[in-house]
Order: sequence, then structure tokens, then C-alpha cells
Amino acid sequence: MLVDYLRLGVALDATDAQIRKAYLALIRVHTPERDPARFQEIAAAYERIKDEAARLQTAIFGPFQISDTREAIGALARAATPGRRRVGLGTLLEAVGLGPCQHSSTGAVTSPKTGKKG
Repeated sequence: MLVDYLRLGVALDATDAQIRKAYLALIRVHTPERDPARFQEIAAAYERIKDEAARLQTAIFGPFQISDTREAIGALARAATPGRRRVGLGTLLEAVGLGPCQHSSTGAVTSPKTGKKG
């Protein structure tokens, strides 16, 4: 993302208006007819940092383009497998650090940490 700011010749804290002004000045000089490679670099840099939403998308998804970002979000949504898991008393006791409980033949529950019947 820093490269994009350098390519457009603006500071990291530049406003949207400053970024747009620099972009328009550069594409007047580097037109697609005279310098197509440079024009594409400038246009790509501008697309990545043109507004706050674009800067945020670039920061989160890196070098992906906008269309790829939507595909990536869709892939993430499809990859998540929602499901419910029933949590029992043993799981809750393990979560608070009491560990699993053992049942004795008499029906009393013995805690493994204290060894006391409860």
C-alpha cells in the first residue's frame, strides 16, 4: 500500500481530494497512448487508495483486486461451517478448571482435583 502512495506522489495522511488531484495530474502526463504500462500502474494504485473504503479493503485483503475481494468474502462465508454443539456439565467444569468428573459405582461424583465425593 505504501507503494501506491509513492506511485501517486502523495503523503500517507493525504485526503481523498489530494489523492484524486495527484491521480488526475499523473494521468494527464502518462496517457494510455503514450505510456500504457505506467498508466495502468497509476490507475491500479489509485483504485487501491482512492477512498477510505478502498484503503480499508486493501489493508485487509492485500494485493487482491476489488472483484477478488468479493469472491474472497464469499469463499470465507462458504468455508465456515455453522453448527451447534451441546455443552454438558463436564465441558463447563473443564472450562472453569475443575476438570472432568468421574462417577463412582455408588453414584457419587468424585472430583479428580480434590478427591472428595460431592
